[in-house]
Amino acid sequence: MRGKKIGLFLVLFPLAALATEVTTLPFPEDLLRGEERQSVKEVVEESTAHQQMNDLRLPGRQDVITYLLMHPDFTASLGRAAGVSQYTVERRGEVEYWANDHEGLEGRIEVLHAQNGQLVLYAEGKYQSGIIRIPGRLALVVHASERKDQESFYVENSVSSYVRVDSPLFHGLRFLFRPLVAHAAEKRIHRFFDTINRLLTELHQDPEPLFQALPPDTWQQEVDELRGLLTPSSTSSAGARTLNIPYE
Repeated sequence: MRGKKIGLFLVLFPLAALATEVTTLPFPEDLLRGEERQSVKEVVEESTAHQQMNDLRLPGRQDVITYLLMHPDFTASLGRAAGVSQYTVERRGEVEYWANDHEGLEGRIEVLHAQNGQLVLYAEGKYQSGIIRIPGRLALVVHASERKDQESFYVENSVSSYVRVDSPLFHGLRFLFRPLVAHAAEKRIHRFFDTINRLLTELHQDPEPLFQALPPDTWQQEVDELRGLLTPSSTSSAGARTLNIPYE
Protein backbone atom coordinates (compact mmCIF):
# COMPACT_ATOMS: atom_id res chain seq x y z
CA MET A 1 0.00 0.00 0.00
CA ARG A 2 2.80 2.40 0.84
CA GLY A 3 4.47 1.80 -2.54
CA LYS A 4 1.18 2.57 -4.28
CA LYS A 5 0.75 5.85 -2.46
CA ILE A 6 4.32 6.87 -3.21
CA GLY A 7 3.75 6.09 -6.86
CA LEU A 8 0.55 8.12 -6.92
CA PHE A 9 2.30 11.19 -5.63
CA LEU A 10 5.21 10.81 -8.00
CA VAL A 11 2.77 11.27 -10.82
CA LEU A 12 1.28 14.41 -9.32
CA PHE A 13 0.97 15.54 -12.91
CA PRO A 14 0.68 12.65 -15.38
CA LEU A 15 3.56 13.76 -17.59
CA ALA A 16 5.93 12.89 -14.76
CA ALA A 17 6.12 9.36 -16.13
CA LEU A 18 9.15 7.88 -17.85
CA ALA A 19 9.73 4.35 -19.11
CA THR A 20 13.49 4.11 -19.64
CA GLU A 21 16.58 5.07 -17.71
CA VAL A 22 18.45 6.55 -20.68
CA THR A 23 17.96 10.30 -20.91
CA THR A 24 18.43 12.08 -24.22
CA LEU A 25 16.35 15.18 -23.50
CA PRO A 26 18.33 17.33 -21.04
CA PHE A 27 16.89 20.03 -18.84
CA PRO A 28 17.71 23.52 -20.20
CA GLU A 29 20.59 24.91 -18.13
CA ASP A 30 19.39 28.49 -18.63
CA LEU A 31 16.36 27.69 -16.48
CA LEU A 32 18.49 26.61 -13.51
CA ARG A 33 20.28 29.91 -12.98
CA GLY A 34 19.44 32.51 -10.36
CA GLU A 35 18.04 32.37 -6.85
CA GLU A 36 14.46 32.20 -8.16
CA ARG A 37 15.33 28.86 -9.81
CA GLN A 38 16.99 27.26 -6.79
CA SER A 39 14.02 24.99 -6.13
CA VAL A 40 13.99 23.79 -9.75
CA LYS A 41 17.76 23.22 -9.58
CA GLU A 42 17.35 20.99 -6.50
CA VAL A 43 14.76 18.86 -8.27
CA VAL A 44 16.89 18.41 -11.40
CA GLU A 45 20.24 17.83 -9.69
CA GLU A 46 18.99 15.84 -6.67
CA SER A 47 15.94 14.07 -8.08
CA THR A 48 14.39 11.04 -6.42
CA ALA A 49 13.54 9.67 -9.86
CA HIS A 50 14.71 10.79 -13.31
CA GLN A 51 13.60 8.99 -16.45
CA GLN A 52 12.47 9.54 -20.03
CA MET A 53 9.63 8.39 -22.28
CA ASN A 54 9.74 8.70 -26.07
CA ASP A 55 7.38 8.18 -29.03
CA LEU A 56 4.25 9.36 -27.22
CA ARG A 57 1.84 9.94 -30.10
CA LEU A 58 -1.20 12.20 -30.11
CA PRO A 59 -3.51 12.75 -33.10
CA GLY A 60 -3.89 16.12 -34.79
CA ARG A 61 -1.87 19.24 -35.40
CA GLN A 62 0.82 20.48 -33.05
CA ASP A 63 -0.77 23.94 -32.73
CA VAL A 64 -3.93 22.39 -31.29
CA ILE A 65 -2.15 20.11 -28.82
CA THR A 66 0.23 22.85 -27.71
CA TYR A 67 -2.67 25.24 -27.19
CA LEU A 68 -4.38 22.73 -24.92
CA LEU A 69 -1.19 22.18 -22.91
CA MET A 70 -0.63 25.92 -22.57
CA HIS A 71 -4.20 26.52 -21.34
CA PRO A 72 -4.59 23.80 -18.70
CA ASP A 73 -7.52 25.54 -16.98
CA PHE A 74 -9.47 25.64 -20.23
CA THR A 75 -8.43 22.10 -21.15
CA ALA A 76 -9.54 20.79 -17.74
CA SER A 77 -12.94 22.40 -18.27
CA LEU A 78 -13.16 20.77 -21.72
CA GLY A 79 -12.23 17.42 -20.21
CA ARG A 80 -15.01 17.64 -17.65
CA ALA A 81 -17.50 18.70 -20.33
CA ALA A 82 -16.46 15.70 -22.44
CA GLY A 83 -16.64 13.35 -19.46
CA VAL A 84 -13.02 12.19 -19.86
CA SER A 85 -11.48 13.87 -16.80
CA GLN A 86 -12.39 15.29 -13.37
CA TYR A 87 -9.38 17.59 -13.02
CA THR A 88 -9.94 21.20 -11.99
CA VAL A 89 -7.28 23.79 -12.78
CA GLU A 90 -7.32 27.43 -11.71
CA ARG A 91 -5.13 30.19 -13.10
CA ARG A 92 -3.13 31.88 -10.32
CA GLY A 93 -0.89 34.14 -12.44
CA GLU A 94 0.27 34.80 -15.97
CA VAL A 95 1.98 31.39 -16.20
CA GLU A 96 0.94 29.78 -12.90
CA TYR A 97 -1.91 27.36 -12.17
CA TRP A 98 -3.29 25.30 -9.31
CA ALA A 99 -4.39 21.75 -10.21
CA ASN A 100 -6.49 19.23 -8.26
CA ASP A 101 -7.41 15.73 -9.44
CA HIS A 102 -9.92 15.28 -6.57
CA GLU A 103 -8.28 11.99 -5.65
CA GLY A 104 -5.71 13.38 -3.22
CA LEU A 105 -3.30 15.05 -5.65
CA GLU A 106 -2.98 18.80 -5.89
CA GLY A 107 -0.27 21.34 -6.56
CA ARG A 108 1.02 24.46 -8.26
CA ILE A 109 2.17 24.38 -11.89
CA GLU A 110 4.45 27.01 -13.42
CA VAL A 111 5.27 27.27 -17.13
CA LEU A 112 8.99 28.06 -17.37
CA HIS A 113 9.36 27.91 -21.14
CA ALA A 114 7.13 27.36 -24.18
CA GLN A 115 8.58 27.93 -27.62
CA ASN A 116 9.57 26.07 -30.79
CA GLY A 117 7.92 22.79 -29.83
CA GLN A 118 9.44 22.66 -26.35
CA LEU A 119 7.50 23.00 -23.12
CA VAL A 120 9.19 23.19 -19.69
CA LEU A 121 7.10 22.94 -16.52
CA TYR A 122 7.79 23.08 -12.81
CA ALA A 123 5.33 21.82 -10.19
CA GLU A 124 5.20 21.49 -6.43
CA GLY A 125 2.43 19.90 -4.43
CA LYS A 126 1.33 16.94 -2.35
CA TYR A 127 -0.56 13.68 -2.23
CA GLN A 128 -2.86 13.38 0.79
CA SER A 129 -5.09 10.56 1.98
CA GLY A 130 -6.36 10.77 5.53
CA ILE A 131 -3.41 11.49 7.76
CA ILE A 132 -0.90 10.54 5.05
CA ARG A 133 0.64 13.57 3.37
CA ILE A 134 3.55 13.26 0.93
CA PRO A 135 4.99 16.52 -0.48
CA GLY A 136 7.21 16.77 -3.52
CA ARG A 137 8.33 18.67 -6.61
CA LEU A 138 8.45 17.96 -10.32
CA ALA A 139 10.27 19.38 -13.36
CA LEU A 140 9.35 18.38 -16.91
CA VAL A 141 10.77 18.91 -20.38
CA VAL A 142 8.36 18.08 -23.21
CA HIS A 143 9.48 18.12 -26.84
CA ALA A 144 6.83 17.85 -29.57
CA SER A 145 7.30 17.21 -33.28
CA GLU A 146 4.48 17.23 -35.84
CA ARG A 147 4.44 14.52 -38.51
CA LYS A 148 2.09 13.16 -41.15
CA ASP A 149 1.03 9.57 -41.82
CA GLN A 150 -0.71 9.35 -45.22
CA GLU A 151 -3.56 11.86 -44.80
CA SER A 152 -3.46 12.26 -41.01
CA PHE A 153 -1.33 14.56 -38.88
CA TYR A 154 0.00 13.46 -35.51
CA VAL A 155 2.47 14.71 -32.91
CA GLU A 156 5.33 12.65 -31.45
CA ASN A 157 6.19 13.68 -27.88
CA SER A 158 9.28 13.02 -25.78
CA VAL A 159 9.15 13.73 -22.05
CA SER A 160 12.01 14.04 -19.60
CA SER A 161 10.96 14.06 -15.96
CA TYR A 162 12.68 14.92 -12.67
CA VAL A 163 10.75 14.09 -9.49
CA ARG A 164 11.85 14.83 -5.95
CA VAL A 165 9.92 13.59 -2.92
CA ASP A 166 10.46 16.11 -0.14
CA SER A 167 10.77 13.50 2.59
CA PRO A 168 14.23 12.61 3.96
CA LEU A 169 13.29 8.94 4.29
CA PHE A 170 11.87 8.48 0.79
CA HIS A 171 14.55 10.60 -0.86
CA GLY A 172 17.31 8.78 0.99
CA LEU A 173 15.94 5.42 -0.18
CA ARG A 174 15.22 6.58 -3.74
CA PHE A 175 17.23 3.74 -5.28
CA LEU A 176 15.03 1.23 -3.45
CA PHE A 177 11.75 2.88 -4.48
CA ARG A 178 12.73 3.73 -8.07
CA PRO A 179 11.29 0.50 -9.62
CA LEU A 180 7.95 1.14 -7.89
CA VAL A 181 7.97 4.73 -9.10
CA ALA A 182 8.76 3.74 -12.69
CA HIS A 183 5.98 1.13 -12.76
CA ALA A 184 3.33 3.46 -11.33
CA ALA A 185 4.48 6.30 -13.58
CA GLU A 186 4.30 4.23 -16.75
CA LYS A 187 0.70 3.26 -16.01
CA ARG A 188 -0.22 6.87 -15.25
CA ILE A 189 1.35 8.31 -18.38
CA HIS A 190 -0.56 5.92 -20.64
CA ARG A 191 -3.78 6.80 -18.86
CA PHE A 192 -3.05 10.49 -19.38
CA PHE A 193 -2.39 10.06 -23.08
CA ASP A 194 -5.55 7.97 -23.43
CA THR A 195 -7.52 10.82 -21.86
CA ILE A 196 -5.99 13.40 -24.19
CA ASN A 197 -6.61 11.10 -27.17
CA ARG A 198 -10.28 10.85 -26.27
CA LEU A 199 -10.59 14.62 -25.89
CA LEU A 200 -8.78 15.29 -29.19
CA THR A 201 -10.97 12.73 -30.98
CA GLU A 202 -14.11 14.56 -29.90
CA LEU A 203 -12.65 17.93 -30.83
CA HIS A 204 -11.66 16.76 -34.32
CA GLN A 205 -14.97 14.99 -35.00
CA ASP A 206 -17.29 17.83 -33.94
CA PRO A 207 -16.12 20.39 -31.37
CA GLU A 208 -19.32 22.46 -31.23
CA PRO A 209 -21.34 20.18 -28.89
CA LEU A 210 -18.34 20.14 -26.56
CA PHE A 211 -18.02 23.94 -26.63
CA GLN A 212 -21.74 24.27 -25.94
CA ALA A 213 -21.42 21.95 -22.94
CA LEU A 214 -19.05 24.39 -21.22
CA PRO A 215 -20.47 26.60 -18.44
CA PRO A 216 -22.40 29.53 -19.95
CA ASP A 217 -20.51 32.77 -20.59
CA THR A 218 -17.10 31.22 -19.94
CA TRP A 219 -14.02 30.59 -22.08
CA GLN A 220 -15.33 32.62 -25.03
CA GLN A 221 -11.89 33.82 -26.10
CA GLU A 222 -10.36 30.35 -25.69
CA VAL A 223 -13.22 28.72 -27.62
CA ASP A 224 -12.80 31.17 -30.50
CA GLU A 225 -9.03 30.63 -30.60
CA LEU A 226 -9.29 26.84 -30.44
CA ARG A 227 -12.07 26.82 -33.04
CA GLY A 228 -9.75 28.77 -35.35
CA LEU A 229 -6.88 26.32 -34.80
CA LEU A 230 -9.18 23.38 -35.55
CA THR A 231 -10.14 24.93 -38.90
CA PRO A 232 -7.87 23.47 -41.63
CA SER A 233 -7.34 26.82 -43.32
CA SER A 234 -6.48 28.62 -40.09
CA THR A 235 -3.10 30.03 -39.23
CA SER A 236 -1.25 29.41 -35.95
CA SER A 237 -1.43 33.07 -34.85
CA ALA A 238 -3.64 32.34 -31.84
CA GLY A 239 -1.28 29.70 -30.51
CA ALA A 240 1.87 31.69 -31.28
CA ARG A 241 0.53 34.73 -29.48
CA THR A 242 0.16 32.81 -26.20
CA LEU A 243 3.14 30.46 -26.44
CA ASN A 244 6.08 32.82 -26.70
CA ILE A 245 7.71 32.29 -23.30
CA PRO A 246 11.45 32.24 -24.06
CA TYR A 247 14.26 31.49 -21.64
CA GLU A 248 14.96 34.28 -19.20
